[in-house]
Amino acid sequence: AVFAIQNAGPVTLRFGFWSVETSLVVVILVAAAAGAAVASLLGLPGWMRNRRRLRLQARELEAVRTSQTAPPAELPPRPSA
Repeated sequence: AVFAIQNAGPVTLRFGFWSVETSLVVVILVAAAAGAAVASLLGLPGWMRNRRRLRLQARELEAVRTSQTAPPAELPPRPSA
């Protein structure tokens, strides 16, 4: 943000037949926001997959906990040599 504010001069953006003049601050902030949006969209499938896997594992853990009616038996002591 400091870089953008210190470089607030006007710039001309050209793309094909299209041309617009705006402040460099606007260009930098829009580019940063667009990059954040693209990164979020690219990370969304992995986040959803992990969330679904976590819910499934929580259900499996709960099923295991409810299926255990008695605590596990203690092992007999090892014979000393």
